[in-house]
Amino acid sequence: MIAMAPSVNLKGSVKFSMKKLIAGGEMSHSTYTGPGEVLLAPAALGDIVQIRLDGSQQWNVGKDAFLACTEGVNKEYKSQGFGKMMFSGEGLFVYKMTGQGIVFVTSLGAIIRKDIPANEKYIVDNGHLVAWNCKYNLERIASG
Repeated sequence: MIAMAPSVNLKGSVKFSMKKLIAGGEMSHSTYTGPGEVLLAPAALGDIVQIRLDGSQQWNVGKDAFLACTEGVNKEYKSQGFGKMMFSGEGLFVYKMTGQGIVFVTSLGAIIRKDIPANEKYIVDNGHLVAWNCKYNLERIASG
């Protein structure tokens, strides 16, 4: 948080979990309520993009890409499996976002939204995937 209106109420909480402790996830979070403005910024220079959830979709967000969400969004810390942990660059756990509201994601550098039609392939370097709402395959390709 950079700044907020004095009419906004701030409440902090800590939610301890062993998987967050092991995986390095955030255990504390702040809740802002009431009328007024809240200004947020990422920890490092980069974009902030919003994803609108309509209640019928699920988005996966890398653990370092989550910035904030509105009320009505459910955020769960879930395992993505050992294979993806080894090669995805995101670690073992990612956030599963469901519900209705807005999720704000961030990255170091620019975020480019790419809508991929069914049966089309698109290659993304595994360390640069910020958020996704589909299944994806990992392939290890030798460089050089």
